Amino acid sequence: MGGNNMGRANVVVVVLLLTIIPFLPLQEVSANQSIVNPGPIEHTLFFIGEADSTNSGSMTPSQSSLNNLIETEVANEASAGRVKLYSFETSIASNGIIPEGTWTHRLNYRVEGGSTAAANWTVETQIAGETFSETQFSVAGRGPTFEMDVEIDELVVNQGEQIIVSFYLENGVIWSSPDDNSKMFVSWGGPESTAGIVVDAPLLEIGMMEPNVDGNEVFFPIQFYSSFANELAKSEDMIAKINGNTIQGDPYISTISNGVEVVYVWDAEGYLSGDYSLNLTIQPQDGVDIQVAITHNLSLDGNSGSGDGWYPSNEPVRTGGSSIHVQIEVNQVNERLERTSTLEIEGAVATWLRWGLDNIGNESLDSTSWWRELSSSGGIIGADGLNNRQVDDAELELLINHLTSGGRDLADFLDRGLALESKAILGGDPFDLEGALDIQIDLQDKISFGPEPISIKIRSSTVLEPGSFVFIESFVRSQSKTYWTEVSLDASLSTNPLQGISNVYSEEIDVNHLRLGIAENVRVSFTSDERMDDFRVTITPATSFIDGPLTGIFLVFIIMLLSGTVSIRGTRNRSRAPSIFWLLLSTVILFILYIIGIRMSIVLGAGIGSFAMALIIIFISPKHRIDGLDDIPDKKIPVIDCPICKQTNPIPSDERPLRLPCGGCGRILLIE
Repeated sequence: MGGNNMGRANVVVVVLLLTIIPFLPLQEVSANQSIVNPGPIEHTLFFIGEADSTNSGSMTPSQSSLNNLIETEVANEASAGRVKLYSFETSIASNGIIPEGTWTHRLNYRVEGGSTAAANWTVETQIAGETFSETQFSVAGRGPTFEMDVEIDELVVNQGEQIIVSFYLENGVIWSSPDDNSKMFVSWGGPESTAGIVVDAPLLEIGMMEPNVDGNEVFFPIQFYSSFANELAKSEDMIAKINGNTIQGDPYISTISNGVEVVYVWDAEGYLSGDYSLNLTIQPQDGVDIQVAITHNLSLDGNSGSGDGWYPSNEPVRTGGSSIHVQIEVNQVNERLERTSTLEIEGAVATWLRWGLDNIGNESLDSTSWWRELSSSGGIIGADGLNNRQVDDAELELLINHLTSGGRDLADFLDRGLALESKAILGGDPFDLEGALDIQIDLQDKISFGPEPISIKIRSSTVLEPGSFVFIESFVRSQSKTYWTEVSLDASLSTNPLQGISNVYSEEIDVNHLRLGIAENVRVSFTSDERMDDFRVTITPATSFIDGPLTGIFLVFIIMLLSGTVSIRGTRNRSRAPSIFWLLLSTVILFILYIIGIRMSIVLGAGIGSFAMALIIIFISPKHRIDGLDDIPDKKIPVIDCPICKQTNPIPSDERPLRLPCGGCGRILLIE
């Protein structure tokens, strides 16, 4: 721990406030800390993950884990027996007693077509080996929710025992007006989903541990003992307060043998020694508030402790709340696509990265830890400075060397370590990558343990093959445990001056496509408030040289130059205003079409059409009349034909000799 002079708790007061359960007494285990067991808590275990008749999904009490909507169609065919629609299972969260009462199974469904649907449903709930079943008929409806109550006996349960919920359709769907378009779907796991089972069961125990005073910082460790500890310990679902003032910043979260440890860091500079009340509020879902409070007597002299801060002995979790901003720049260099992907990471994952770098070679890590596999597979144990509570240059170099040794190692780090889609980040599978990888990791001057930002820059390249390629797609992996609570993206692609883009196809996301003279640019972006988890942008390179941005702008310029020349010369003795107006309008239209990335064949076709329209406008424009001739009615006006262009020219004066410019070719005619 970070300090030798511990704060002590000589007065312990714990208040447990649950909006849906009565007050329960405190279990006090020592003079310096306390363990709270709230007993059974009424809450919803939401359904998440893939599930069908053969595979079981999982359940979670954390509403913030609902980020992946799954929908499956209910078979229309009539059946004489029972059809299993889905099954979900999870571990009992904590030791305790499940009281006799009612659990409610909540189904989310919708109906398509002009009919309504009714059915006989059966739900089976297995708790620690005991099975409770209920069959119920649902009246005709179209959704969105149907609830079934299941009566449960009192049970004594232990953490780790199983809860299994299975749902069955009896004898098929009953349609009010069946037709070919009548369909029924059941769903779960989405942000708006309520599908799950409402239970009255133990959820967690909370350990309010002895605080650690280190200089002007006070570290408050709080332990969650629960099978759902990772899901419950999310920074956005927890608030810690000292004497009513919220502790700013995300807590450190690390694993312990039967749960997690959450450590809040309070900046106590300017505060005096004395009694301080620590209040923790957990809200895993709407309607469930858990509040725990304890009073500690703290000695705050600013000199206590070693100054090393807090350092967990176990691997930090990655589910405590993290943000990631992905910036991707793709440039065409000859026949290759050079890709630079920058990952800006902050929060729990950044904490995990710093701790893991300092624990490369730590043989006490869990066998599933990515850092343990790194040390055993890469033969990089024994570097100086390991496990010294900070990231050393040697440790950073070990990780970079491991990641650059091959595309598969880098892909494994992105896929399993960061829960990202490596193909979306790198632009292809590991065997598609061309040339050497270049990786830079910037800790931004924070080498000690903490959630401060980390930047990872990856340079990779792939060969530009004929046909379409995926520019960018969803890059956050679907998972039951959420690593990334805030996600944003800024991706851009630029071609060379002679390579154009034939088509940009986007799915579920807006794309900005511009052609700017020497390159075509495609940009895709969204902020954390606009987060998108299912999208793709596919680009088809052009195969004709005229589609190149530089060639295209040259051809457009030639067309407009010809149109302008013809318009000026063709309107010497005609009204010029219509031609000038069309010339300006067509120029603006053509350059807009060019800039917004319309295919060059269409832009050039529009240019040729504008040239043809310019000729038509010249032809229909009225000729100029000579001033004064209209004021002389019924007077025969002598004329003279130009010997060169045959244009007939009126003779406006009796003066001789008379020099008269030809209205057709402009030559001077002499009349004697």
